[in-house]
Amino acid sequence: MTNNPYNVQDTPRSKYGEAFVTINNRRYSLFNAKDCEAKANIETGEVPVLGRVIKGRKAIGMEIEITMTVYKCSEIFDDVVEEFKKTGVLPPIDIQVTNDDPSTKMGRTSKIYYDCVIDGDVLLSVFDADGEFIEQEITAYADDYSSLSKYKNPEYM
Repeated sequence: MTNNPYNVQDTPRSKYGEAFVTINNRRYSLFNAKDCEAKANIETGEVPVLGRVIKGRKAIGMEIEITMTVYKCSEIFDDVVEEFKKTGVLPPIDIQVTNDDPSTKMGRTSKIYYDCVIDGDVLLSVFDADGEFIEQEITAYADDYSSLSKYKNPEYM
């Protein structure tokens, strides 16, 4: 018998996610997304302190990176590339990511990432006689984000 109050049923499954992108004021459902991960990378600086052997660290900045793999059944990201090619302006993108596993007691988490800029490759064309599904990885960096809803902390916390 264990005294650990963690309820394994409250472990959220990542397959209960959804994503939407807004490009030029048009909202698209990304049900063709296979996976999506958004993370904050905290940048720190080293702080040497006189009289101490251990150096300190201080937060000095942050970047928000979103990566997702999508099945190429739409050309919305191609359209972004084409607009950049024609105008020299890469349209900003808002990305909303939600997870809502109905088997947990924590509820739903949902965040919107604002003014995302695509970084890296956008697959324009492909074929492969031995290939299977056409997928592409999209990487973007956000200027900001907000939480629309957050998980409730489990009772044992």
